[in-house]
Amino acid sequence: MIGACRPVIMEYAAVSPSFGAVTGNCGADLRECDRLFPVRHGINTAPRWTAIAAVALMVASGVYGQEGLVVVVSEETDDGGFQLLADNHHIIPVVVHVTLSRVTNLRTDAPLPFTAVLQPGSNRVELFRLHPTSATGRRGFGLEYRWARGDPDRVRHDDDHRYLLPFAHGTKHRVTQGYNGRFTHFGENRYAVDFDLDIGTPIKAARDGLVVEVREDSTVGGPDVRFTGMANYVLVQHDDGSLGNYAHLKTGGSAVAVGQRVSAGELIGFSGNTGRSSGPHLHFDVRIPTRDGRMQSIPTLFRGLNGEAITLEEHEFYYASHPGGENFVAVFGRDLTNEMFADYAASVDPSESISFRTEDVDLTFVAFLANGYDRAVEAEVGMVLRGVTSTVSMPRTITIPAHTELFLTILRAQPGAQRLQFTPRVRYRLLDE
Repeated sequence: MIGACRPVIMEYAAVSPSFGAVTGNCGADLRECDRLFPVRHGINTAPRWTAIAAVALMVASGVYGQEGLVVVVSEETDDGGFQLLADNHHIIPVVVHVTLSRVTNLRTDAPLPFTAVLQPGSNRVELFRLHPTSATGRRGFGLEYRWARGDPDRVRHDDDHRYLLPFAHGTKHRVTQGYNGRFTHFGENRYAVDFDLDIGTPIKAARDGLVVEVREDSTVGGPDVRFTGMANYVLVQHDDGSLGNYAHLKTGGSAVAVGQRVSAGELIGFSGNTGRSSGPHLHFDVRIPTRDGRMQSIPTLFRGLNGEAITLEEHEFYYASHPGGENFVAVFGRDLTNEMFADYAASVDPSESISFRTEDVDLTFVAFLANGYDRAVEAEVGMVLRGVTSTVSMPRTITIPAHTELFLTILRAQPGAQRLQFTPRVRYRLLDE
């Protein structure tokens, strides 16, 4: 008897694209999607304490920013000029960078652009004044300022520090976009890392620190630009002044509160898909403030399996190995070989059919062929491949005993492949008893 298995197009939905879960198309879609941790400079109108001054624009740098934490306003003085005043309602220092435009009949008593560090709880701190240059005529100016968290003069990042991978000890996740990622990791986000985490995955602190900001009320997310600035996040300041940024948490996904001290490895929240994101993931970076009121992500080392310092690579899988955690067996798809499965044989239930299945380990697919007949079969197996390579030459002929499953091949994702697809084509004949 000669038969043929119906060709199977594998619908593999457990693979992440460069920013997360696939759509369930045939194979696996690995195209990089826009799951940027947006560094949107949100522009808001600051309070206007005088009708003469122009509109003030505020830019909170680096993370999404919360309304009213830092405010710069102008107030008219007795001589017909203005004083610029600032409030810092944050629990940590901030740096404010002020620029003016369209200055008319006024001069400043400080060089521009103006930069100042405001201590936490500062209220109505005078930054500088503008004095009239003429007794007549209209006076005015345009005010724009931006602010960043921390004091750039005091930040001294420990570049040798080994950050914990921000998920549970003994679990493994893929870096879906790494440093200098071609889609969104440039500029302030140059040294950010995106991890493929399902919604609700526990997030662990990568380093000891103080929780300085939390947002968890956002309920929306998606790839469209309109979702920029809508992500939930936790921001932790480390003892050297740098800030660990954990973004795209689920709604209600924070496990910490502002002002709380956390230890490395401690639960701080749960991953999600809020803000501008094409799928569930965690954005993590370490950033520092700069004198011009911006935040800049910086390169960081992470703790490897054996405590060694490692730099994460895009598309690679990594286990979190936290100090004091229980021992575990690390298994990577890249380490699997044909020899490991050469003696594999498993019993299967009678089915009067031939079936094909795979097991996935890190974008490495171990393929098996099962014979559900009461007689042995001789099967000729071909494979249509896209974005993957087979460790066994195809087509191949294999004899499978009755009610038995045997190892067929290992399929590996090709470097840089944007889509993975494998379609087995099997012809077989039943052998005489």
